[in-house]
Amino acid sequence: MNVMSAPRAVAVVGFKDAGKTQVVEAVVRELTRRGHRVGTLKHTSMDHPLDTPGKDTWRHREAGSAASAILTSEEAAIFLGHPMGVAEAAERLGPIDILVLEGFRSLDAVPRILIPRSPEEVEALANGLEIAISGPDVEGLHIGVKSVPIISLSRAGELAELITSRAFPLLPGLNCGGCGYDRCGDLARAVLAGEAEVGRCVAHAGGAVQLRVDGLGVALNPFVQRVMRNVILGVIRTLKGIEEPRRVEVAFEVAGDEHG
Repeated sequence: MNVMSAPRAVAVVGFKDAGKTQVVEAVVRELTRRGHRVGTLKHTSMDHPLDTPGKDTWRHREAGSAASAILTSEEAAIFLGHPMGVAEAAERLGPIDILVLEGFRSLDAVPRILIPRSPEEVEALANGLEIAISGPDVEGLHIGVKSVPIISLSRAGELAELITSRAFPLLPGLNCGGCGYDRCGDLARAVLAGEAEVGRCVAHAGGAVQLRVDGLGVALNPFVQRVMRNVILGVIRTLKGIEEPRRVEVAFEVAGDEHG
């Protein structure tokens, strides 16, 4: 997925019962009203059940199913017996313009909207990627932060405008240094500061080698990209009539091939 097609992402972060979901609802509603196709991902604690105990899909998994799904004429839900990363989950949402994350406080490479319950929580939530401070009660907190705009929940249009102007595609979290920064978070902060472009990321750079396994993108560091590119091009250039290819796509089935 290149930088032009990847959805822009923003995280709405705060502690428990701060009002994160209210903010997500407000910005999703406003972004959708403006014609954007929005996807959401929510992070919750490990002990929070995703399925309803006693229901059919829960019983399927209790019986030993590694994955199960429930389909209706209008919706579908899939329950997998393993965790997945944010990037993988985002790809499974299908074609979207903007990805809104609820939670994910530890995610260090995506712009964030802080939802504090007190002025002290602003410092606890800030990591240099905050683009706004909001929440249902933010106007009464008297937060003395001049560098980050404080936008009440009633001004969802301003939040939506900020997201569309400042959010950028997810960085892969490789921390490979290929962009010139030590960590993806450092590149993200530089992008927000106007000092760098997302295209510096090896996963989003033009001409980057992109690997997809079972339909999902796999981030590759610069060394692996160079090796794959050189090996594949070396083989292709030995073939008659295609000595100078401009675009290469390779796909093959692995199932049944492991043992020859």
